[in-house]
Amino acid sequence: MSTEGKKSTNLYRTYFLSLILFVGVLLIYLWGHVQTMNQGQRLAQLHAERKALLHEQDRFRANLAGLKQSTRIRNIAANKLDMVFPADPPRNLYLEAQTK
Repeated sequence: MSTEGKKSTNLYRTYFLSLILFVGVLLIYLWGHVQTMNQGQRLAQLHAERKALLHEQDRFRANLAGLKQSTRIRNIAANKLDMVFPADPPRNLYLEAQTK
């Protein structure tokens, strides 16, 4: 091979390696961009899920408040459990003094 042939071969090799390096860097950049886009979509999905869960939590709290109403509990005790509320105060109430 002549000197000119070696130079052209080295030149082609340099161009080829530069092209491979450029494509590699471009692929790494695109991969990072795709990962960022996926994370953005996942974040938006999680925000929507959080909003739905907070709404469901509010509904459960409202439902719990309705279930805790003393009139509702009193009606269930009287109607379903046949409990009778005393008219007089309890007679067997004893208070003990605390000793240390």
